[in-house]
Amino acid sequence: MKRFRLENPHGNWTRRGAIAAAASLAACGGSTAAAQPVRFHPLWPTDGPPVLRGAVIAQRRRRLEVDGDTFGGGAAVLPSYRRSDFDALAEAGANLVVMSFPELWTVKPPYRRDTAMTDILGEQLDAAKAAGLYSVVALRSGPGRSDFIFHRDARDTWFPGSLIIESIWTHLDQQAAWGDMCVDVAKLVAGRTDIAGLNLMVEPEPNVSGRNKKGQPLGAWQPNQYAANVSRQSDWRRISADIAHKVRATSADLPILISPPAFARTDFLSVMGKPPVPGVVWCVHDYEPRDYTHHPKDAAGIAVFSEGGGQTFANRINAVRQQGVPIFLGEFGASRWSPDINAYYRARIEVCEVRGIGWAAFRWPTGDSVYEKSDDMFNLLWGPKEGAAAGAAIETLKSAWARNTAPRESTGLRGRN
Repeated sequence: MKRFRLENPHGNWTRRGAIAAAASLAACGGSTAAAQPVRFHPLWPTDGPPVLRGAVIAQRRRRLEVDGDTFGGGAAVLPSYRRSDFDALAEAGANLVVMSFPELWTVKPPYRRDTAMTDILGEQLDAAKAAGLYSVVALRSGPGRSDFIFHRDARDTWFPGSLIIESIWTHLDQQAAWGDMCVDVAKLVAGRTDIAGLNLMVEPEPNVSGRNKKGQPLGAWQPNQYAANVSRQSDWRRISADIAHKVRATSADLPILISPPAFARTDFLSVMGKPPVPGVVWCVHDYEPRDYTHHPKDAAGIAVFSEGGGQTFANRINAVRQQGVPIFLGEFGASRWSPDINAYYRARIEVCEVRGIGWAAFRWPTGDSVYEKSDDMFNLLWGPKEGAAAGAAIETLKSAWARNTAPRESTGLRGRN
């Protein structure tokens, strides 16, 4: 198995590095300014068209008592992504994959790197690079936070509720260990030109297990409520700032993606204030209107995509944009059973395009048909009928990804075995 190189070469986020990166992007059809200040990363422009357009893959740690030893590919992480899956994404026109990756460090003490997971992440990054894709490493679970928080509504159905762990919001030692995990990743990816950034935590959410200033459950589901009531102990603003300082001290050039609380909701970006360090990209997830984006297969009635007034995605973005700070729509998507989902995808993408916002659609599938039938709501390649492309989002996405006009060979990412 391939392992990461642990050396930490000199950072490339200098004037010379920025010029070199700009030249590389110019060859790719990207846009940047030759005299751009070093605080701007060429992959994350703050004006003009976005550079990065792609898709998300989401994985979790195998639990033998839940998954057996072969479901989803048989590896320590599931589902397994192969080189062919990344090639297919690149062939569709994407230039970015967001790897929403689980448990690079252990959930329970002693908190330390899981070498099996590290090897898998390294292999995936190599495969994505060979396909011609940039990668964002997004940390999904780790010290004090398990994968099953993303499946809370299904507790005690296909998995025991005891697997839901999110004590990180009340334990400073777990928060510190999460920061150490982020620093570890920064060291592991040092010198890799294919890494577009590190997302410190996928969908941070202290509302359920965090505490307010009175020591009670937080439950602050509006931005102003969060700002007024969250305790310092549970405040993602403090936690993410502490981690960002540690990562920036380790790597001068790695873009640091930070999401707001409340599952990275766009409107909650208003509580985050100014970036805690240079080189931050605000990463939001947007699944509104939720009745449409999460429309169940057998639900009564027809969910029609419609936004109006101040609730449009464009207005949500306009309300939270900060001058000179990049924003990334790190996840968005709609249930494949929703009618006319292409209207939804077109609307989201065009808002991003005119504002220079990179984007990644959820979820790029594997070639494992058995697994995909079990996790099919957001399969970008299937329409309402299982396994069929008719009515799927992929045609709209291909049209948008066509704006990534450079051939993969010119990106400098291909050629690694």
